[in-house]
Amino acid sequence: MADRKGGRNTGIDLLRGLLVLAVILGHFSELTHRTSFLTWVGAGIRMPLFIGLTGYLFNLQRARSTPLPRLLFKYYDRLILPWLVATTVYLAITGSIGIMTPLSILVRPPFHLWFVPVMMAFILIATLSRRPPLTMLATAIPVSITAMYLFGAGHSATQLGWLPDRRFFIYSIYFFYGLRVAERGPDQGKYVAALILAPIGFLWWCGLYGSPNPAAEVAAELTSCLPLICLLPVVRKLSTFVPVLVPVGRDSLFFYLWHPMAFALWAACGVAGQPMLVASILTLIAARALLRRHRSTAHIFGLVARAPSIQPPPLVEPAVSSREIVL
Repeated sequence: MADRKGGRNTGIDLLRGLLVLAVILGHFSELTHRTSFLTWVGAGIRMPLFIGLTGYLFNLQRARSTPLPRLLFKYYDRLILPWLVATTVYLAITGSIGIMTPLSILVRPPFHLWFVPVMMAFILIATLSRRPPLTMLATAIPVSITAMYLFGAGHSATQLGWLPDRRFFIYSIYFFYGLRVAERGPDQGKYVAALILAPIGFLWWCGLYGSPNPAAEVAAELTSCLPLICLLPVVRKLSTFVPVLVPVGRDSLFFYLWHPMAFALWAACGVAGQPMLVASILTLIAARALLRRHRSTAHIFGLVARAPSIQPPPLVEPAVSSREIVL
């Protein structure tokens, strides 16, 4: 997300860095203790908020004014190609390549790699539908809520074998709500309600860890995540620069795609537990610094040349034309 002065927004990069680290920590928790409280808490917040942030940053006006082949080429170079490389490496390591792999990686991507196909599906729907964000959100609301009750949001999450990944259905509400928040602009009145509802929903979600309740889980996730997405215009006004988090946020795609491979590398070396988590994060940081020296190949791994992060001017909302989708 670029600021009018040509730099990237500090607040958004900070949030993105926090979310990526939450994803890494959540996946580490899943691998070591799948039913832990930490795994439960992260599952209900990090990816809905990530999807909502994606919708908030998506430049709908520019996408609709761009010919579709050119738009797809743009995303191929910056997003799809790194995802294909990471997916190929993941499938090769796990020995999961088969005759149906080209189709399965699109409709049922493995492990964490679902994010890019789901995000691209939402982008194409928003671009090709030609409907205003409010109309698309009105369609997404019943689709997502119905899918959440069918597939589950927490303890009872399931997947029907003949359908695409359930996240194509359950996460559309967050993307299109983020799109609507961007279109609507600042709304001080809604911020007060969001600040009240978000903690209530979060505590509700946390309280459901020991008592599975599919209906309550859906309501708790919506109550916590939608208000947080509503607060994204406030986040972009933040001027706090955290040396580690902001750079991670700037290259969030790289960290998102490759952190399971770092886990596998250190696990193969016999490192386990928290030392593996720390070693994996340090390895990713070092790999990022090394790859950035080779710009001709860095983009293959999800490292794209970006404007430096700057602190945004207070109380100024960027024009719609300045929004840019970058994981």
